[in-house]
Parts: sequence; structure tokens; C-alpha cells
Amino acid sequence: MWKMVVLSLGAATALGAQTIRDFVLDPQQAVDLPVSREVTTVVFPGPITAVAGADMLIERGTDAVEVEEGTPLRFHVTHAPGANFLLVRSLQAGAAARLVVIYEGSAYVTELRSVVTDSVASAIFMRATTPAAVRVDGPPDPVRFSPRIGLSLLDRARAFPVLSRTLPRAVEGVTLRAQNRKVTLPDLEITVQEVYRFPREDAVVFLLGLKNTTDGVLDLAPSTFAARVAQERFEQSIANGPRTLGPGESADAEFAVVGLPDGTRNDLSADNAFTILINTARRESTVAAVAAATPASEAVP
Repeated sequence: MWKMVVLSLGAATALGAQTIRDFVLDPQQAVDLPVSREVTTVVFPGPITAVAGADMLIERGTDAVEVEEGTPLRFHVTHAPGANFLLVRSLQAGAAARLVVIYEGSAYVTELRSVVTDSVASAIFMRATTPAAVRVDGPPDPVRFSPRIGLSLLDRARAFPVLSRTLPRAVEGVTLRAQNRKVTLPDLEITVQEVYRFPREDAVVFLLGLKNTTDGVLDLAPSTFAARVAQERFEQSIANGPRTLGPGESADAEFAVVGLPDGTRNDLSADNAFTILINTARRESTVAAVAAATPASEAVP
């Protein structure tokens, strides 16, 4: 009878250049683990329930264990109850054995083999990564519009030169295109002075000059402002302008196109050559004809 002094959990050995390997937890797959007389650490994600193996010295890592002389021990395994790791080292050259670790109700098989060089210093078992569902790119955030936002857009466009100097954050990211392009309608000449793109609000703001080209009074409906590019028409979200123009009279107007009617983005560039549309009507001239009443002369008998 003789006593073999077991490894203490606090014992440390130099790992040198030995390797550290990661393994995916799989109870259906045995793991090949080369070990030497140096200590190999085997780590699990959580507490190990039990450890078993044939012709091995398996102990708790606290007291010395009595072993019958001549017992053919191939490996020495140390596992403290409740620990998430165990320590393994080889006791015989050229030995091989199967170590079973019980973890979370499943048995994980490790095929131990004794080597002189190139042993694994630490084997780390990790849970398999659950692949996330593949998703297509989500739709863009819906465009938010309210009269308050619309008025703010018109105000910032008109005040852009001042804001860009004194309060640049108020117009950060805004694109300005000074077009000064004329659009001729039957009764109205529209000068597209400036076009602004507000990316955060997904808005395009138009600053316009209007001129009545008729010799009569022209009625206008600012609520019908629209911008057309090729065959696409974008209705105004908010507009401001005169409702009447006298013969040859000019006035300023502005309107904004914010998003699309269904709440999605329009992503319109300020560089487009927009055609501006608005409903107009000529006011009929009412001439009051006054008939001069001439009294009939009475005949003198």
C-alpha cells in the first residue's frame, strides 16, 4: 500500500508555449485532447456535475488519495465539487483513455491521449452560437410631418443666409441650389429662385417668384402647388403665397414637399429641374353699364 500525493487545485505549472484551444459543446461529438505530464485545464461554461473515466485517478483536489500499489493509472483528473473546470495530466507514456464529463444533464466525451510535446494547455468548451434569423434591410423610418414642422421648414429656408452664419446647427446638412429658372404657365410666370433639401425631414422647399402675365386679376390657389419631375408629381405639404395678383403684379411664394403621402420618404434631390404647377383662374371683368335715363318731353297741346 502506498500513497500518491494528488495535485492541489492551487498548484500551478508553467505552460510555456503550449496551446489553448476552444471547443463547441456537442454531446454528439467526442473531442480529442492531447495531454502530457504538465497540467491541462478543461473549462466548461458552468458547474460540472460529475466526471468519470476508467484507469484514472479522479479526486476532489483536497486530500491525498490512497491507491493500491501496481494500479495501472493512466491519467490523473482533479475536479472540486461545483467547479466549472477540471485539471488533467498524464501518468503513463503513450496512454489513452476516455473521460466523460456530465454537464447540464448531458455527457461530453473527451478522448485523452498522452503526448510528450504539443499538449493542450487549456481546453475551453463554449456553447454553440445560435445563428440569428437573416433579415432584409428594414424600411426607413416614417416621415414625420406636422404644420409646426412645415412652418419651421419655410422659415429656415427664407432665413438660410442668416442662419448659416449665426446658427449653423439649425441648417446642418441642408442643401441649397440657387436655380433662378423660369417656368411659364398660361397666365403666370414662375421663377424658381432657390430649392432647399432638408434631409432629416426628407423635405424639399421651393422659394418662388410669381408674376401675373395677364391684363386682368388672377386668382391663385397656393394649396395646389406641386412640383413635377418627368412624369412624377409631388404635391405640396405646406404652402404660402398670394391668393390674387393684379395685372402684371409680382409676389413671392413658397411651398414644401415633405415625404410622400403614404408616410414614406421621397428622397428628392434639390438638383432636379422641377416644373412648378399651381391652379389659377382669370377673374372676369364686371363692367357696370349705366344707362342714362332721358325723360320724355310732353307734347304741348
